[in-house]
Amino acid sequence: MAAFLRRVGRSGQISWQAKVRLNGVYRSKTFVKKSDAAAWATSVENTINEGKPVQQRKQLQKTLADIFDDYLDSGLVTDKKERLLRRLAVEIGALKLEDLNTKRLALYLQLKSEQAIPVQARKKVDHPLYEGGKKNVGGELVAKTYKPASIRHYYYALRTALLWHAKVNDYHFNDKPFRDNPPPPAWKEPRERRLEDGELERLLNACDKMYVNQQHLKDIIEFQIYSCMRAGETLMMRWKDLIFDEKKPTSSYIYVPKEHQKIRNKRGAEDREVSMRRELFALVKDRLLPRKTEPEDRVFPFWADSNVLGHRFKVICKNAKSVDLKIHDLRHEGISWLFENTNLTDIQISKMTGHLELDTLKRYAKLRPSSIGERLWAQT
Repeated sequence: MAAFLRRVGRSGQISWQAKVRLNGVYRSKTFVKKSDAAAWATSVENTINEGKPVQQRKQLQKTLADIFDDYLDSGLVTDKKERLLRRLAVEIGALKLEDLNTKRLALYLQLKSEQAIPVQARKKVDHPLYEGGKKNVGGELVAKTYKPASIRHYYYALRTALLWHAKVNDYHFNDKPFRDNPPPPAWKEPRERRLEDGELERLLNACDKMYVNQQHLKDIIEFQIYSCMRAGETLMMRWKDLIFDEKKPTSSYIYVPKEHQKIRNKRGAEDREVSMRRELFALVKDRLLPRKTEPEDRVFPFWADSNVLGHRFKVICKNAKSVDLKIHDLRHEGISWLFENTNLTDIQISKMTGHLELDTLKRYAKLRPSSIGERLWAQT
């Protein structure tokens, strides 16, 4: 049971020191009000009885910068997370662990959302393909602010570092600030970019201006539209994954193993089969299969990953005078076509596209309002 010691300071101010001795653990803390001391003692006793480590005063006095340094020295941090932690150390590193509460975390997240993205320290000239953290507003380039998805990375980098430090030093991780401040959304608003009339032709013609792989770039651009696959899945696709039946085209499909999918670690993820529409069947037959190699070889071995392909696509868009178009928008274009031109259900489409949550596909429902009326009248 906790003990409470009444203390009188030199100025005559009364304070209360709570002392907890339980199962070999000793903790003490002083409060102005006895009720606060009692609440703290009860919390500590409950933590000890549950077998959880109790926060140590010495650890609570550490600054966040010191905790980040310890975490970086552990060798468990990726390069990307290291950059995030070093930025966090500059912005909130002077804050003590005990001072990181719900209000301060909320304030940091709010200030981060209003903060302009800093210009790279060693930057000399602007890259022709990138706007360097700026956006075009009324014909003038102004500094961008951090999007919720970017702030989300900082949020989890901070939480992961503090959780690691608590486990290593055997004290209770105070997750209340994070429970009270949920992470910013990964996507603020879904992109709605569609191909304009004649834009696909401009993109294909722009491939001719590339130094290498002109035809392969044309193939993968059309492939992304017709297959509705993610760029990473396409680049990992092997020849043996193309199940091609020339006699019965409707039985042809692309096998996408679970381990090649972005959602591979989510509950419900599984291998999937992407059925081929007419255009995709013709593309595979006439332009891909003639250059087929070993079954284990990649169909598109020319780009290491989707980042490399995305950079090449930026060059193509620049030459085609296409604005604000990304490689992933081609998948969006293909999915939109399925909703506009087929009677496939949302579940059937999700089996092809790999969407685990049907809510993600709801934004496409507006693309086929006329088909609802047609189905209603077909029943009469």
